[in-house]
Amino acid sequence: MRNTLVPVVAAVALFMMGVFILTLQLWFSARADSLAGARYAIEKTNAILVEARSATRIATAIAQKGCGVEGQYQLGTEAALEPHLRTIFIIKQGEVWCSSLSGNRILLINARALPAPQLLLVSAKNALNGLPVLLYQTKVADSRIVVTISDRHIRDALSVPLKGVTYRLTVGDAAIGTSGDVMTLGDKQPRLGKVVAADFPYSIDYTFPAIISLQRLIAQGGGILLFLLLIACLVAYVMYRYLNKNTAPEESLRSAIAKGEIVPFYQAVVNGREGSLRGVEVLARWKHPKAGYISPGSFIPVAEKSGLIVPLTRSLMAQVVTQMNAISSKLPEGFHVGVNFSASHIAMPGFIDECLDYKRRFVRQDLNLVIEVTEREPLDMDKDLITTLNALHDKGFAIALDDFGTGYSGLSYLHDLRIDYIKIDHSFVSRVNEHEESTRILDCVLDLARKLSISIVAEGVETKAQLDYLNRNNIVFQQGYYFFKPVPFTKLIHILLSKPKVKVVVE
Repeated sequence: MRNTLVPVVAAVALFMMGVFILTLQLWFSARADSLAGARYAIEKTNAILVEARSATRIATAIAQKGCGVEGQYQLGTEAALEPHLRTIFIIKQGEVWCSSLSGNRILLINARALPAPQLLLVSAKNALNGLPVLLYQTKVADSRIVVTISDRHIRDALSVPLKGVTYRLTVGDAAIGTSGDVMTLGDKQPRLGKVVAADFPYSIDYTFPAIISLQRLIAQGGGILLFLLLIACLVAYVMYRYLNKNTAPEESLRSAIAKGEIVPFYQAVVNGREGSLRGVEVLARWKHPKAGYISPGSFIPVAEKSGLIVPLTRSLMAQVVTQMNAISSKLPEGFHVGVNFSASHIAMPGFIDECLDYKRRFVRQDLNLVIEVTEREPLDMDKDLITTLNALHDKGFAIALDDFGTGYSGLSYLHDLRIDYIKIDHSFVSRVNEHEESTRILDCVLDLARKLSISIVAEGVETKAQLDYLNRNNIVFQQGYYFFKPVPFTKLIHILLSKPKVKVVVE
């Protein structure tokens, strides 16, 4: 799990760091574009004001020589020819003295009362046509020359094609944007960017782009995002291969258990005289995706040393229940199902409840469930362990002592435990041949078992001579390659359906 999680976390961190850097770069670029847009609006607005200044010079000459028909014609012509100007008029002694409109009319309400700075924004309520206007004003002797500029031209100058950024023209404490009326600025204003015009008394204010914008990120950085994703995936792959190149056996086994790669194989237990199948011993095999089936000798010691033997056994138990239930109708009455348990597993709190739950999950309640305790690891036969095994015996479980005669504890606890079977290790059975002296040790073991009234299961039967010896000694339960090799569940089904006799060997 850790060897998978680390590459994933590293890849995600790399990708997020790249997205963060890309977001900052795009934001700085957007800010630079916003500033450039404000400067562009300054240029367009200046061009309009230059027209107003040019018209003011003509109006100044008229103010000096007198208004009359010719002067009105000149003002009207200038207003008509300059594309961004609306009207031009001259105020003398508080009255409209001359205008580009006939009859010295103007489009402003109470224009004489308006202040006279060089630039002035007038709201829609002070205009006859209900539209805001920008005034360009110049004082000449006793006259005030006013050039009006339509709001439409001002808004055109502010319409910079940048998404997410808005611009406004600010004159004094008044401002106009791309829509709406003239607004009066208060003390509390949002933080805006500002570019002050050098030649005229106004500024262009603009909003800053958002730091995080998914739309901007995808629209402007989509290709880079894809590249970052590919790089992150490549890094994750390289790290995963590196971390798993020399994966610790414990980590590999832990992963295999979690993935369900540890599967049950079944070693048949046969009635040696009749040849009928009487049960199975559950063995563990590692179904490795590359190496195939791996024998338990390669991973059981690792499991016992690391403590993984408990989850490994639990996984096998769950699979055995599912598989035995699937063929429950094919199993003979009293069919034995033996599972090996380590001493550390038996000593765990709740082991009895775990076994009872295991038993309850079988469809066939007449199965003979066997708890096999191995002597290959030290058995600390304290009072609690003996009590646990004897309690399970009382609950209907059979107790078997596996690998008898090879372990650490000897015979001292045979009187304390309610043992149903001892399993004679294959190392004793393998010594049996046609010579009479080859059975002396095994004779002693069998004699001891008979005196203790304990049933015997002989392991490792591989030859006809061994079979004959065991049958002569009335050893009913036998297992070994002479009968069947350990097989997966699918082959166990074939064995049950074929009902083979003793001399049939299934590869």
